[in-house]
Amino acid sequence: MQKKSALRRWGSLLVGLFMTWLVVFVACPALVNAVPDMKLMANFVDEADIETGEFYYTDIECVGHANIGARSTFDFMPHGPQPD
Repeated sequence: MQKKSALRRWGSLLVGLFMTWLVVFVACPALVNAVPDMKLMANFVDEADIETGEFYYTDIECVGHANIGARSTFDFMPHGPQPD
């Protein structure tokens, strides 16, 4: 394995940090604004004053109900008439 110079390592770190910043503060907001369903969800999270760290867990009542509804949809999916 070759050793990289300190300048090259610092440059790699700065490029990585910039790419992370670009995704978080440019690409993700653009995606939210471009996809109507994501915009609807983002507006709901803002209006309900939900901490987004809690949103992906069932600590919030509406998320728990949505989780139960989604699971029930797949568990009790209609299959149509069975062949004889």
